[in-house]
Amino acid sequence: MSVALSVIVPAFNAIDYLEDCITSIIGGSYRNFEIILIDDGSTDGTSELCDSLKEKYAEIRVFHTENHGISSARNLGLENAAGNFIGFVDSDDTVSPNMFEALVHAMISGVQLAACQFVRCVRNVVPNADTEPLQYITTNQVGAAAHILRGSYGPYVWNKLYRKDILDANSIRFLINSQGAEDQFFNASYLQYCEKATFLNQKMYNYITTGGSITSTFRTSRTVSNSYISLPKSWRYTAEVMADISPDLRVWAQARATMFYQTVLRKIENPDKQYVGEAIEYVKQNKATLLHYKWGFKYYLSAIVLSASYPLWAKIFRRRLPV
Repeated sequence: MSVALSVIVPAFNAIDYLEDCITSIIGGSYRNFEIILIDDGSTDGTSELCDSLKEKYAEIRVFHTENHGISSARNLGLENAAGNFIGFVDSDDTVSPNMFEALVHAMISGVQLAACQFVRCVRNVVPNADTEPLQYITTNQVGAAAHILRGSYGPYVWNKLYRKDILDANSIRFLINSQGAEDQFFNASYLQYCEKATFLNQKMYNYITTGGSITSTFRTSRTVSNSYISLPKSWRYTAEVMADISPDLRVWAQARATMFYQTVLRKIENPDKQYVGEAIEYVKQNKATLLHYKWGFKYYLSAIVLSASYPLWAKIFRRRLPV
């Protein structure tokens, strides 16, 4: 199949909302595309729905695999993608009718990444299409990193397009078992090779939130699983990448890593000694970066205590959680 765009959609037990996701892509104004639908070991009828959707729409290719998580599913999609451009859509989200047409149009003239705004919403209350006049803002590598890391476009993959030749030439893939941080690692890796990017002002991606989502769980829960140790590590990796792109963004990423090391250490259920030591050492070395930002001051105070005494810090900040 010769297509310009491959849209990768991983699906795990998505029987209740997958069809809405797929029809929002199929019903869009852009036509030169394929959908690579990855059934990630579903057990609720999603596997059969994937095959049914394939029979209904010629644009769909389906791959069934054992359950290995979203990173493995996306990587399988990348290995089988035929398009020059790569997009991602999560199975519980939807896209605006003009999203992929606008993003593909933005990728002309040597642009290596295109991104649109997104809107957070709940199911059955998806807002109407953005009516703002469509504008394209093209920027260099530093500007692209700033829009993604500090701007409103976010370090996500589902509101962006990437060039497959850059992904393949540099072996850029999703890290396995990096729950809540796989997009961050992916974008940081890609930014190393992205010298020109275009950003669209319209909100074209509908990020549909649920009570059990990774983001909401991290923000609201007193405890989180060990898989969240990837979150500060993703910002630490980003800081390393930014060292060759922007000193200001390097400091920003270091501050974010310093903050998340503390947040995860406070919430993690059973931190092992190696992770505790890693977190303390990084916080000691980088706590001063927190003073650059208003949001960082309270974390700076916490970092001072953590740097001096982990047992004291744990007693104050972990409360009754196991130390």
